[in-house]
Amino acid sequence: MPEDADTLLTSQTFRTLVVLTIAAMMPAGCRRASHQPPPPILLVTFDTLRADHCSAYGYGRPTTPTLERLARKGVLFETAYAPMATTTPSHATMLTGLLPREHGLVRNGEALPPGQRILAEVLELAGYRTAAFVSSFALDHRFGLARGFETYDDDFGPAMVARTEPWEGHRVEQAFDRTADKTCRRALDWLGAQGYLGPPVPGRRPFFLWVHFFDPHDPYRPPEAHAALFPPLGPKPSELDRQIAHYDGEIHFADAELGRLLDELDHFGLLAQTMTIVAGDHGEGLMQHGHMGHGLMIYEEAVRVPLVVHWPRALPGPRRVAGPVQLLDITPTVLDLLGKPLDTLGHARSLAPILRGRDSPDPAREVFLQRRRYETETVGTVHVKGEKTAVRQGRWKYIEAPEEGTHELYDLAADPHELLNLYGPSVAEASLLAGKLQAWRQSVAPPPVLSVSEEDARRLRSLGYVQ
Repeated sequence: MPEDADTLLTSQTFRTLVVLTIAAMMPAGCRRASHQPPPPILLVTFDTLRADHCSAYGYGRPTTPTLERLARKGVLFETAYAPMATTTPSHATMLTGLLPREHGLVRNGEALPPGQRILAEVLELAGYRTAAFVSSFALDHRFGLARGFETYDDDFGPAMVARTEPWEGHRVEQAFDRTADKTCRRALDWLGAQGYLGPPVPGRRPFFLWVHFFDPHDPYRPPEAHAALFPPLGPKPSELDRQIAHYDGEIHFADAELGRLLDELDHFGLLAQTMTIVAGDHGEGLMQHGHMGHGLMIYEEAVRVPLVVHWPRALPGPRRVAGPVQLLDITPTVLDLLGKPLDTLGHARSLAPILRGRDSPDPAREVFLQRRRYETETVGTVHVKGEKTAVRQGRWKYIEAPEEGTHELYDLAADPHELLNLYGPSVAEASLLAGKLQAWRQSVAPPPVLSVSEEDARRLRSLGYVQ
């Protein structure tokens, strides 16, 4: 697959650095230089979870008590960004340390190019047992994220409750996702079968476990017990009020299953020694800018996500970190925390110095965002055309979509909900950020991508994932 020189260098440099890093820090049965056993690693990702609907982030309803519990002994990043509001590309960014324009997976229904190594491959080479339990067809193994996982559970089985209602003109006949309780049960069964939920065994290999919960994704159908905790607000709730209440109930349900997973680890003395990372993959519109779902826009509600790191054995806490960080940073952070810092890879940065309390995020760090390219003129009632990209730096955020003819500039300090567009050709901040955005787009040309079969594309379209 052809790549431009910059992309090829980034990919090769990444592969070389991570292999050399792991080889140096974990020789002969994964010994660390400090003679501490390498930690278990747990990555939990919530689909469609916007940060400002998490009680851990100040939301007024108790949606995420488990996340709050983690934050009481961990580090909560208050301003964490997904690279785009789309499931597969965002997860690929978490697992590669590369932005979508760099790793080449820029929309759902496409596959990660084969030249990109993901975190599981690196950890497997280092002696980790690796397993993933995902909850949506958007993360099916054919899209390239199963590399390096000895177990990759994306089989939802005939017992899965199928989506039977029409969705964007399609009738979904098969199961494309499963609920958080079923995914959690599979993950716990794997932990038990591998001997982790029992007395410690000398020389036992550490695990890298990725668990993905889909439930905050629409349609919002929380179990009754969770829905009852979040009745619609207001004396005469609207349909939007009811949908938002159900969204909150879905969050609470998935958060409770995270709690079940963590409680089992804690019962067997594993939680304190496990490096646990919990993140949302993207947010949700909820009609703040005229769109209920995600994918079309890159406003804050679509790309601001929760990110909490919990590792009491090794990291001081609790702390809340205000400055901007990105899901992009997860892979270099994990590798750095395992014992050896990496050079900066593209736009990614290790958060290990911040987690250890030795540094703070750069408040002027550039955060680049993008939307997949649309060839259509509208999706639902929303006008979309071509590509949309954005950059945030400091208090300012600039968004442009040339084929739509739109330019937007927001002062996030004064206008966090992006309601007042300050763009003007003569506005200094707009000119400066437009130049940065153009330079970024030109620095990494989007590489070719691998497409899935027409049948798989049809199935994804039935869920509204691709147009």
